[in-house]
Amino acid sequence: MRLRTFVLMCVGALVLDTALAPEIEILGARPDFLVLAIVYGGLGLGIRIPVIAGFVMGLMVDSELPEYLGLNALALSITAFLSASLLDRLVKSQVLVQCSVIFGATLLRDIIFYGVYYRGSLDIFGHFVIRYSLIGAGYTVALGLLINIIARFANWRAITGAVRR
Repeated sequence: MRLRTFVLMCVGALVLDTALAPEIEILGARPDFLVLAIVYGGLGLGIRIPVIAGFVMGLMVDSELPEYLGLNALALSITAFLSASLLDRLVKSQVLVQCSVIFGATLLRDIIFYGVYYRGSLDIFGHFVIRYSLIGAGYTVALGLLINIIARFANWRAITGAVRR
């Protein structure tokens, strides 16, 4: 995956996350296009670039919530680092591995963000994770699986995990 392609993918993820995600909610849960971008960036570009992209995308998303400025940036950066580090140690061409990493990354981002957001209310945080995060993570995995199927059909080696760079 080239850097230019990844930047376009991140811009697309930002647009989809703000414009499309609210429109395609299922049971109140939304897919996380930002996590998909950083996980697939970690497949093709390693660790450093997705972490930087996660931080920048997080700051852009945080501009809507100025009282929590930097929280999305922190959550996406940590998620990008851990998912890319994990993908470096696994057989990343396996679809089940990619789906598991996407599921875990989506949950991790929500746990970090909403753990700080609802820091005084553990019951609200737990309800949110059970009610919305698990469904959202499953939804994001379904979209990631669709992307993987399209990538295999179109022979996009960086997304299918066949080669690096």
